[in-house]
Amino acid sequence: MSSQAFTFRAGVCEYNEESRLCTPIACQGEIEIKPHEEEELGFWELEWRPIEKPVAKDLSVISLILIPGETVWAPIKSSKNGRVFALVFSSNQRYLFWLQEKNGRSLALNELSEKDEKIFDKMAKILNRNEDEDADGDANAVEEADNDVEMKDS
Repeated sequence: MSSQAFTFRAGVCEYNEESRLCTPIACQGEIEIKPHEEEELGFWELEWRPIEKPVAKDLSVISLILIPGETVWAPIKSSKNGRVFALVFSSNQRYLFWLQEKNGRSLALNELSEKDEKIFDKMAKILNRNEDEDADGDANAVEEADNDVEMKDS
């Protein structure tokens, strides 16, 4: 596995546990993924930061340590008006991000582009400690993340 950092444009979403609604925050942002200082253990760092100051909202940088086998990057397929991913930890803590690169004209708002698929593949490689392990746990976490979230219509 290459230990090179990469970045992509993404915003954050607010999540209401009670209503299970996810609301994208109107702010341009960026996610940087880079090897953690304990790279030999397979740890990675994720840092989300706003690129612009959001209107009437105070957003701070989100810094997380990604532990392979303990964290899942899952698409939220129930989203019909955007491309949203959940970063779900084994503790069931979750962060929701919406991808901000424009989709081609022929793609639906919620359809992943080739670039989105590459981001998903990179994240999957980082978060899968051992590709020979049974993937049932990851599949369950992906299904659970999608079932627990509905997108608020804009």
